[in-house]
Amino acid sequence: MSKNEKKVEVKKPQGPKWEVRDRVYYLKGDKSPLTLTIPGKHSKKHALLWFDETTGKQREIRYATNQDSPLVDEQKGEATMGHIIFRDGFLKVPKNKQNLQKLLSLYHPLKNKIYEEYSAVAEAKDEL
Repeated sequence: MSKNEKKVEVKKPQGPKWEVRDRVYYLKGDKSPLTLTIPGKHSKKHALLWFDETTGKQREIRYATNQDSPLVDEQKGEATMGHIIFRDGFLKVPKNKQNLQKLLSLYHPLKNKIYEEYSAVAEAKDEL
């Protein structure tokens, strides 16, 4: 390397910061059923796909209780499927279930259509 050449560092793009915490999701609308199960895996009836803008491809998602990622192509081995059930209009997800939180907060196509994530900050702004 000569004196005039500069070393250029290539930084990998970083995704949004993910905060590990308990999260609460609630059904939109005034009326909610006693229980509502939303789809947790891709099927002909319910397409659970997420468009990855970096690769330009659709990626399949599913809720597997024994996997770290909700993206099927990142899951390894046998998957134990879990149910996603709202009771009395709410779903409380503890911080130790990061795969379910990421599925509901980042990837699920029904987010902001039939359910939303509770945000105390957004609630305070709305009250002002």
